[in-house]
Amino acid sequence: MLVEKFLLQFIGFLSHNSFANQLFKNFENRQKVKQDAVFSSLGLDRSLALVKLNKVLEELYGITFNEKNGMWSEHLVLFAAFSEDSSNVHKILEIGTFNGETAKILSRLFPNSLITTIDLPNSEISKSKIYGYETKNDIIISKREKNLRLASNVNFKEMNSLELIHHESKYDLIWIDGDHSYPTAAIDISNAVRLLTKNGIALCDDVYLHSSARGKNGRSLATIETLRNIKNSNLINFELVRKRLGYFFNSPKSFQKYLGVITLKDS
Repeated sequence: MLVEKFLLQFIGFLSHNSFANQLFKNFENRQKVKQDAVFSSLGLDRSLALVKLNKVLEELYGITFNEKNGMWSEHLVLFAAFSEDSSNVHKILEIGTFNGETAKILSRLFPNSLITTIDLPNSEISKSKIYGYETKNDIIISKREKNLRLASNVNFKEMNSLELIHHESKYDLIWIDGDHSYPTAAIDISNAVRLLTKNGIALCDDVYLHSSARGKNGRSLATIETLRNIKNSNLINFELVRKRLGYFFNSPKSFQKYLGVITLKDS
């Protein structure tokens, strides 16, 4: 996370160099064209999704979508695209509430859906300092409480995601954004597959593809290896979508992040 923050500062520095800035813009424009095509292959319209997402973000924060803004990324655009046909999205599960911002946005995109979002108990968050890379945990918890107060269709539960092993309730949309390493990531994905409705969609955060991504800061191959193994068992299909499109989010390859879009195979 510290490396990524440094890169964002470096991007800001280079933005004053007109030649470098134009190179980065050209790269991002090419990535946008490719991303539009990936969305289209999934039966989604990224342009329409951005219009809808920006309307929500302007209402909530007074600004439009920018992948350099904190934790924002293409996962929000995907959610907006899914919401274009939300008549069958009755129940949503988010694994990893963090500061409640995504749940708040989901509540606006899916106003007629019941959203359940789970995270570790506050005492465990404070003790483990799992969100210490972002800011102090008590600040995260305070922001979460504020965000969720404004989301009437969101139900927050303090629980370890591993407890989903005992749950049977099905969900039409699941956002998997908990621990990204073994064994938790593998268990979270397996539980999501089990709890997904027949025509439901699950979305995985931070999918790394390269062995050089192993190690600290969440660069684990747990997600991609789990997805591939479950797919090889003929249980799911999954597609990869770039998480962010800017040059410095995709170079070197070990920094490239993807989102995994999971659907169940017909039984």
